[in-house]
This record gives sequence, C-alpha cells and structure tokens, in this order.
Amino acid sequence: MSAVHRALQDHFGFDKFRSQQQEDAVKAVLKGDRDVFVCMPTGAGKSLCYQLPALLASGITLVISPLIALIQDQVEHLKALNVPARSINSKLPLAERRQILADLESESPRLKLLYITPEMVASPSFQPCLGSLCSRGLLAYLAVDEAHCVSQWGHDFRPDYLKLGDLRSRLQGVPCVALTATAPKRVQEDIERSLKLRSPLVFATPVFRKNLKYDVIFRDLLPDPYVHLLAFAKEALGGNTAEKGCGIVYCRTRESCEEVAHKLTKLGVSAKPYHAGLKVGDRTESQADWMADKVPVIVATISFGMGVDKANVRFVVHWNLAKSLASYYQESGRAGRDGLPSSCRIYYSPKDRDQLNFLIRKEIARKQEKRGSEKEQDKAPILDFEAMVAFCEQEGCRHATISQFFGNQKPNCAGACDYCRDPKLVRAQLARAAALSTRTGPAQSSGPRGPFGFDPELYAGGRKGYGFERYDEEWGSDEDDSEKRKKEFGNLFKKQMNLRKGSDMAKETFVPPDDDCVLKDAASQRIPKLTVKSREHCLSLLQECLSSHRAAAELSHSCEALDQAVEIEHEIFRASKSANLYKAAVLKRVSEMKKSAAASVPEEKQCESTEASATCSSSSQPEHLGGFTSASQVYSREV
Repeated sequence: MSAVHRALQDHFGFDKFRSQQQEDAVKAVLKGDRDVFVCMPTGAGKSLCYQLPALLASGITLVISPLIALIQDQVEHLKALNVPARSINSKLPLAERRQILADLESESPRLKLLYITPEMVASPSFQPCLGSLCSRGLLAYLAVDEAHCVSQWGHDFRPDYLKLGDLRSRLQGVPCVALTATAPKRVQEDIERSLKLRSPLVFATPVFRKNLKYDVIFRDLLPDPYVHLLAFAKEALGGNTAEKGCGIVYCRTRESCEEVAHKLTKLGVSAKPYHAGLKVGDRTESQADWMADKVPVIVATISFGMGVDKANVRFVVHWNLAKSLASYYQESGRAGRDGLPSSCRIYYSPKDRDQLNFLIRKEIARKQEKRGSEKEQDKAPILDFEAMVAFCEQEGCRHATISQFFGNQKPNCAGACDYCRDPKLVRAQLARAAALSTRTGPAQSSGPRGPFGFDPELYAGGRKGYGFERYDEEWGSDEDDSEKRKKEFGNLFKKQMNLRKGSDMAKETFVPPDDDCVLKDAASQRIPKLTVKSREHCLSLLQECLSSHRAAAELSHSCEALDQAVEIEHEIFRASKSANLYKAAVLKRVSEMKKSAAASVPEEKQCESTEASATCSSSSQPEHLGGFTSASQVYSREV
C-alpha cells in the first residue's frame, strides 16, 4: 500500500486516512473484484474512496453526479490538486468539449476522472464516446455520487438516475462504486437493486458526529426572531465578522432569503442571499464572497451547498422546516467539517409545518393523478416529513432520533443536543408552544392538517352540510329514527330560513278593504306584506296616467279610465309573487304608458306630458309604496 499512501500525500496532502472505514473502502475499490457501496456522513471523505483509486488506475473513471454546479465544484477542487479531471456538460464551450473528446479518443488519454450528469450520459451525442471507451477497455470504474437519487424511497429522487441501471448492464466487467451520505436501510436496498450492484461490499459509518450540536427553537415564541438569530450567529462566529468561520442560513423561499439577509445585515452581521431568482453574476458573487470569508453568512435555498467543500462552517440554521429528516441531516452536516465544535439549529414554526405538509401531499396527489395509480413509494415523502416533525416536537435526544432513522445504534450524545443538555428547558418550550397553539390556533386534531393551520376535521370540514348533520348520512337503518332525523333537520332548516327572512319579527296586521273598494280580489292576502292601501295607491297611479293622456288611451270619461286601471292593476296583482315585484310592475306599466302617449301627441303638447310625468313621479315616493324606490328615482337623484 506504499503507492496508495504516497498518492494520498502527494495529491491530496493527507498523511493518513481520515478513518479505518475510508481506508478499507479505498482498498476494496482498488481490488476491483466486487462492487462497493459507501455510506458516510457529510465531511467523512466519501469522494476520496473513488478519487484515489482513479489516480492509480490505468484507465478513466466515469463519475455520475446530479448537478452541474456540484460537478464544477468537484472538478475545480481536483484541478487545484493537480488531478486530471474534467466534465462534459451542456454549459461547456464547444472548443473545450472537442478538446476533451479528442483526449478521450487518443490511445493513452491523460484524463483520469470524467464527471457527467445522468442526462448527459444517456444522450445520443455522448454514446459514441462511451462506446469507444468500453470497446478499448479504458473504463476503470463507474462511480455514482449522491446515489440516494436513484432510490424512489430517497429524499431527493431523480428519475434520470433510473437509467443508470441500463448503463450498468452495458458496462460488463467495470466495477461500480455507489456513494451517499443519507441512506436508511430501505434506500440502501433500493440503490443496490436499481444499480444492479454485484454482491457489494458495504462500508457504512455511523451518522453521529459528536462535534455537531443540535437544537430546536420555536420561532413563534420569540419576541423578535431576527434579533435571536443575530445573537446566535455572533456567538458562533465570535463577532460580526468571519473571524472564527462562517455560517449558512437555509430558507424555503427566495423571498425569505432576501428578507433574512437584509435583516441580518441591517442588525450588524453581513449576509448575502443566494437563490435561483438572482442573476448568475450576483449568485456567483455571493458564493465567492462567502467562500473567501469576505461575507460571514450566506442565506440560501437548499440548492446551495451540495458539494461545497468549506471546512470552517461554524453554524447551519434552518429558518424553515426541512422536508425530510434525511435532507435535514445532509444539509446540517455541512457544518463542522474541520472537526471543530459547530451548531445546527432549526427555527421551528407550526405554520411552516402545516404549509409544507400541504405542499408535499398536494405534490403526491398530482403525481398519482398524472399516472392514474398509487405506488408504495408515495408514502416515502410523508414518512420522512413526519420523522422531521417528530425530531422537532418530541422529547428526546436529537442525535438519537437521527441515528435511529438511519438504522444506527443510539449514540452517546454527552450534551451535544439541547434535550440532553437541559431536558427541562425543552419540555418548558414544548408546553409554551402547546399553550400558544391552544390560544391562537384552530382546534387540535390528530389527523393531518391543511395549509396555514387549517384542520380538516374542524366544523366537520364541510362534509355534513356546512356544520349540520344531514338526515340521510351516518345514521342507523331504523326507519323511525331516520324519519325523526329528517323532520328535525327540516324544522331546523325552516327556522334558519325564517330567520333570514325576518319572519320572526312582528307581522303587519292585515286591514280588510272598505265596502266601496273597487279593487278586484281586494280581500286576498295572496301576496305577503302587500296592503290594500298600497294596491289602492297603485290603482290611482294607473288611473291618473290614463286620464292625463286621453290621446294615448283614447278615453273620454274618468269612469272609463278607472275601469281600465282596475283591470290593469288586477292583471299585475295576479302575475306578481311578492310586494316588491308587484310595485315594480305597476311603475313599469305607468312608464310604458307615458312613453306611448309621448310618442303620439303633437310636439306642442310635449310640455304637458313632461309635467304629468313629473307629477306621477312625485306621487310615487317611497312612503306611499311601503318603502319601495323605483330605479328611475335612484338614477335621477344621482344625476
């Protein structure tokens, strides 16, 4: 192994391996007789397990990685170490791509590591190159980084990773190395099956890292969360600058990134946002300033950090809840890679929990609707999210929760989390949060919550008639009981409708008509709230209109006008169903008769018509029509 240790020192600058597991994994890959599965925490040196064997092999190691940004970070890091590594991707200039392909087509390529995305490896443009390397026996190893992406049980499943199973079948005799930091037992089994690993040797390091301190703060209990975050950052950094290191604050949305970065900077700790909504130049500048320790804090979405190898990250804060415990472990694990004490904190909010729960379930439902069926793997995001919530809400060691999730034994935390450090303080926080939720939130339910704290069981969720129990739902088959419930519901419905109509108010006493009343059906109470007095007034309006416009009505005596008015009024009375509709119909008929008369009289008579119209309108005031106001009156007032 002298050549191995010499390469380790010459190319990577290490006098010895980081752990015995790392050294054993390197030996197994170099031996090449079996596939290798490596599961080690972030910062444990997974990449070295294939990079060192690649330098010592005679051929080329093909490395599959999920993100171009991650690939570029890896390639730049290897170039700085004088390791021949390149990448072919969609952002590569044409001249540089031709240069790389020319080297790969040569008899003795200089390249040792070729990084590529799963999309590129499956593209037709890369197939001739891949076929050439295979036929000439120049592929030394196939390395699949971030291998949890191949598993549908994994927290970051990528469909394009499934194509790697076919690639593996084509590369007969080429050893495969799969690497990940986050693989519970079911994910590990899925990776082995999907990548068709041949009896792989498994090298798994326990996930517990004693230099990381975990705690959870309930954000809604804080008077000012930003001031609280500021104090935490200052304590971790030793001041306002990156003197002791740097920190990462993860936010779920771009808006939160902007807001948190602005607040921290305003309060005295320089921070820059990093998210996909920024211009490429601004995003690159934020990362470069943070990497160079010019800016102590970067506030980013979860796309930041994968593959960023910065040893002195003193804290990682999650301003919003992570979508799974596996992803949280991976993201928080970017702290303390140098082995020095570092802090990992979640600012937990039940509102975040409910929103994220809603979004996860909505996404699952969308996928199921698209393919028209459910799959067992659909449960994975829910189970992982519930594990994340339990991590925050339960009383227990944070490190133990993480370790048990990944199938490890309970570690000796020794005060490296808030619960083991002060259980009473954690219990008190949970009690205060529960009290706050009772005072300000909706009724609690053991079932899943909807968005923004909505409890679907509250008020029966609208499933039983907007709060009523419907007589035909959820009752026994007993006929008498069913009829009783039907009658009870009917009475309740009538009561509510009567309350809307104001029928519980004192009803007007009907005054019977006088003996000399000329109205037809004068004693009829067919239309509620329509009095004899109102009908008589409407009759007078009709009679006045007919009498004033003899030319239009062709009537010579007032008695004839009255008889005509009685007939018209009775016709309207029979056709109307309510007092308001009756009064509106009368006014409409009066208006029509006035228009007809105005059209038939000579021009010099128009004055009389207008005058009569005014008289008619003035006589139809609300007090005479029981509070009814015509549309023409409303518009004339506005004008």
